[in-house]
Amino acid sequence: MSSRMARQIRTSSKSIIWQIHGNRETEKRPCQTMEKATPRPLVQRILAGYCARHGLPLICDESSGQAGFIQLEDGTRRFFRGSHFDLNPLGAAEIADDKAYTLGFLKRDGYSVPDSLLIHAFDVLAGLRVQKPEIAEHMHSAEDALQFAENTGYPVFVKPNSGQEGEDVVRLDARANLERALTDLLMRHSSLLVQKAIPGSDLRILVLDGEVLLALHRQPVHVTGDGERSVEELAFSITGINFRDPRVEPELTRQGLGPASIPEEGQTVELLPNKNLSAGAIAHDVTDQISDDLKATAIAICKALGHRYAGIDLISETPEQTGGSYAVLEVNAAPGLNRYAAQGETELQQVIEVYERVFDALTGHNSQ
Repeated sequence: MSSRMARQIRTSSKSIIWQIHGNRETEKRPCQTMEKATPRPLVQRILAGYCARHGLPLICDESSGQAGFIQLEDGTRRFFRGSHFDLNPLGAAEIADDKAYTLGFLKRDGYSVPDSLLIHAFDVLAGLRVQKPEIAEHMHSAEDALQFAENTGYPVFVKPNSGQEGEDVVRLDARANLERALTDLLMRHSSLLVQKAIPGSDLRILVLDGEVLLALHRQPVHVTGDGERSVEELAFSITGINFRDPRVEPELTRQGLGPASIPEEGQTVELLPNKNLSAGAIAHDVTDQISDDLKATAIAICKALGHRYAGIDLISETPEQTGGSYAVLEVNAAPGLNRYAAQGETELQQVIEVYERVFDALTGHNSQ
């Protein structure tokens, strides 16, 4: 896609999002421009430009633009909500939202996954022991998680079994820290996945209909010491970093630091354990660097889980080498790209091109 087309998409998307009121479609009229109306999500602005060029009515929730549908020439409606599109079957998308199920099915098919243990909150287990004891006897508790960590070795990750964007993901390197984290997280989540940490490059590979569209190498939120300012001062300019976030302290402690510590000049200090872009991580395009073997693995994983479109998150020590080791972390049926697009003009154009391909698959058109 040319830079000129990308600019046209961004410009036209400001004015052609259609509105619907109640159950009756209003007169087809442009919304107010984005500067005067509620700012629309990036994916919907790109979608608006796409529909305008192809002459397709786009009906959006007028309060936020987060949900709506495209009406095709034959009257068929293709619905969306956020970055969720009518591409993947509902059952497959539901499985992807459950990390334990996802990894269990992939392991069954012979794919490499980290050693993991699904645990449940005390009240969940207590209720099941009464109502369905035959199920409860196969479920695990926080005590089982502590034993799991002792057996597999530290560090381990703990994360909610469902949910995206890296929320409440922590990395622990000692039993006492794990005990505190489990107590805290099980007050907010009914189930957690405890997972052995795997070294290597953190990758997200976007797959659509058997083709890799984009591969990103994700690096954690970090600061670089200058020998003068504290970690907290260095992190002041990083959007989204809050030192009251319970994930920050264990990560600094792991590196022998605290918010007031002054790192040496050139010293890299990681602030969060996870590498999700939504948490402020930085990603680099490595589509042309990763091996064809790894691309084929991502494509096969997408197919094995019944998805047309997905983001495959995995760790690989040698992503550029054929036959290199890897471990699948999770699969995202609605991968978000907003934060990557915000990194710069080149990244924004890549995101536009990815979504153009997704919208082609959704509507049956061809923008190439």
